[in-house]
Amino acid sequence: MKVAEAIGTYVAMKQVMGISYKWGTGVLQAFSRHVGDISLDAVVAGQVSAFLGKSASSDRAWLLRYRILRAFFDYWIARNELTASPLLPSRRSGPVRTTVPYIYSVSEVRKLLNAAYVRRRATPRDFSSFTFRTLLLFLYATGARMNETVSLTQQDIDLRKGTITFHRPLCATDRTIPMSPHLRRSLREYANSFACHDNHKAFFRRRDEKPVRAIDLTVSFQKLRRKAGITRPGGNRHQPKIRDLRRTFAVHCMRKWLRNGKDLRNMLPLLGAYLGHVSLSSTEAYLAVTPER
Repeated sequence: MKVAEAIGTYVAMKQVMGISYKWGTGVLQAFSRHVGDISLDAVVAGQVSAFLGKSASSDRAWLLRYRILRAFFDYWIARNELTASPLLPSRRSGPVRTTVPYIYSVSEVRKLLNAAYVRRRATPRDFSSFTFRTLLLFLYATGARMNETVSLTQQDIDLRKGTITFHRPLCATDRTIPMSPHLRRSLREYANSFACHDNHKAFFRRRDEKPVRAIDLTVSFQKLRRKAGITRPGGNRHQPKIRDLRRTFAVHCMRKWLRNGKDLRNMLPLLGAYLGHVSLSSTEAYLAVTPER
């Protein structure tokens, strides 16, 4: 059995079980491209180690990819397609590498939004500069995750009530949040720019009417960031990312509350609910990048 075939069967099994597995699928497909068109039992430890070493920006990311590969290999060992796992023991103990979140300043957010207005190439699979700018404004103004944002349909955004509903496959309930008046006006202007009465269509769409892909948004953002001159020391893997807009939203909220004399102990649970955090510890992590606290 070839690696690509094994991955396809494994991912299909996850989906039959009702698991979205989008992130895991991306990791496994990247691994398949890394090793090439070879048999599953021909994968060696050196190939796995090289893949893990080049693809992770922090110890947490490395461990997540390691666990995905371990579960994948264990699955095929249990079905006698492999006699042993090519995975080496987990990363040895030592100094933990962390990727420190980048918190954009208000002026940097304005730079990004202004730079997004620049005319983009007009290919069917691309998205317009208007869509790009609206997407960036949405991510900053809501703190939403990128994948849940590009998955939004027209019926998920209620411009009359001023609410946004996010659906997550592994969550028992949906999450509905209010939007600010400024974001509401911007989204209404964006919605009026296209004529479509199908509520199941993607809200943020490409020129060919298909949903904007997260990978295309990520690549476009890095080009935009460089054009706006927003950088920090540490090489490419440590540069500001589009997902840092979510962290920026959280930190800017906390800064505003502190200026207004609010008690963060009371406000953090509200922020966590708005962001869709499962536990308060996920929200408390933003305190480390909020010096004003």
